Amino acid sequence: MKPTGVWPQSTKPFLTNPPEGTVGVVLPIRDNLKFFKLAFHSILDFTDYRFMLTIVDNMSAFSTRQYLESIRRNHAVNVLQYQQAHAQGAEWNLALKFMFAFANVHYGVVLTPDVVVEPNWLSRMVRTLNEYPDAIVSPYHNHAPNGRVIGNQPQIDPAPFCAAFKRTLYERASGFDEQFHCSGPVMQDFGVRARKAGFRALCDNDIYVHHFEVATMTQDVEFFRADIDLMESRRQEVAA
Repeated sequence: MKPTGVWPQSTKPFLTNPPEGTVGVVLPIRDNLKFFKLAFHSILDFTDYRFMLTIVDNMSAFSTRQYLESIRRNHAVNVLQYQQAHAQGAEWNLALKFMFAFANVHYGVVLTPDVVVEPNWLSRMVRTLNEYPDAIVSPYHNHAPNGRVIGNQPQIDPAPFCAAFKRTLYERASGFDEQFHCSGPVMQDFGVRARKAGFRALCDNDIYVHHFEVATMTQDVEFFRADIDLMESRRQEVAA
């Protein structure tokens, strides 16, 4: 096959003074650099819409911190530290609150460090959010139970590894619950509270994101069990 010479469109992130309508993108990390590098470089190479990128480091090892320092020196990327036990909701909140302090950041996207995005993914996300401002938007992905169809489809919960929303939705839903540890329960709870506030969840089948399920940030069984127990107690409170 002959090379086409056509490169995907991309834009560099803003470190400060973002323009009107910027997207705040959150990428957490706790070691596992091989997968993180795939996620990070796919974002840099394939993001075609104005954005800020904030990495949240959750007590990584020294070699990872060195790598993040080189990223901070060579790219317009913010690196924040979360120095407590892994809590996905707290890590996402930390970065989103930092970026939403800029009035021109109108959208948020939360990721996990085990994804690879495709070209033009972010402009498509923003297009859908503008068309459906009352929605949390997730992409089609390799774990989807049904075949890919054209258009936006309603879903029960947003994808726990990639979700986009308007700033107003995040604020009305009161952000992510920081008591949960793992991304699945965090996003499930966020979706429930968003629906109670009058919002909905959509899957945009025009966007594809690959998720390496085996590389999930934390495999800590105790964290997962604690999240399940917390979710069950919430259900019992509602039933009562």
